[in-house]
Amino acid sequence: MKFGLLVYWDKVRNIGDYIQSLAVRPFLPQVDSFVNRESLSAFSGDEHKLILNGWYIHNPLNWPPSSRINPLIISFHISPKNKNLLLNNKSVEYYKLHEPIGCRDLDTLKLLQAKGIDAYFSGCMTLTLDKNLYVDENYQDKIIFSDVLYNMARYNPNISVKTIIRRLFRTPKVIFQAWKKKRLISKLFPDKIRKEAKYVIQERSLKKYTHEERFEVATDFLKQLANAKLVVTSRLHTALPCLAFGTPVIFVDGQLDSKFDSSRLSSYTESMLNTIGIEEIQKKSASELHEIVNRYAQGNPEKHLKYRNDLINSVQKFILQE
Repeated sequence: MKFGLLVYWDKVRNIGDYIQSLAVRPFLPQVDSFVNRESLSAFSGDEHKLILNGWYIHNPLNWPPSSRINPLIISFHISPKNKNLLLNNKSVEYYKLHEPIGCRDLDTLKLLQAKGIDAYFSGCMTLTLDKNLYVDENYQDKIIFSDVLYNMARYNPNISVKTIIRRLFRTPKVIFQAWKKKRLISKLFPDKIRKEAKYVIQERSLKKYTHEERFEVATDFLKQLANAKLVVTSRLHTALPCLAFGTPVIFVDGQLDSKFDSSRLSSYTESMLNTIGIEEIQKKSASELHEIVNRYAQGNPEKHLKYRNDLINSVQKFILQE
């Protein structure tokens, strides 16, 4: 049997996608093919086993996958943006052919169960990441701030006349958001932590990189998380690897309004992660918040461990099946 590994389209900016595939890679006996998530229906050639995990999908017309793919659908998230196509009759037949379906979030679980599909909450494959693969003395004992409240004060990266005009009109709002963001972070974290922190981002242009180079970028990012003494983030795929590595992580919940984002986050922020929300930051005093930060910095909850173990067992069983 041949084995495939998911890769992603050239427009990808979020290395979280490649982190998803890095979580899968150690389970595979070998990688015979890279399989693009956005063209799964076009896959041809020899049959490949493929773990279908992560976020689905920018091109829903290319779903469901080819019959040449033998899938394990686990840690699976349906984007609310494209749920109608991902839940049409053809897709439902595909899920039922390969059930039970492991869902990365509770919203996806509800969507599938409403269609009569055998599904369960599996958690995210990034919970299975092995710290031993990412130990690096060059990154020891740092405090990492990764995209804290990233939804505030962001510019569209496209450079066009239309975008430039839009930016001019948005400038007052962006300035206000940047000021508000600075106030919130300054109140939440003592000066010592903020000054010691290294600031990193999870999004960058990867268009000119090969898939292997993108994996290298994601690997370097994970090394920073695995060897840090504390990570602060508002990114799910920064926070969940930290749980896997045992790195203390504080999730600052920006309380995103978009269903696109909130449906992915709440399954974790409400139970598995040490989470602080904007409303809590606004209501509590700085001293109260610093006490919470100091407590959270001591370690993570352990609710994720059951899902980690179940994910490992499910994937190993799938790989060994004839």
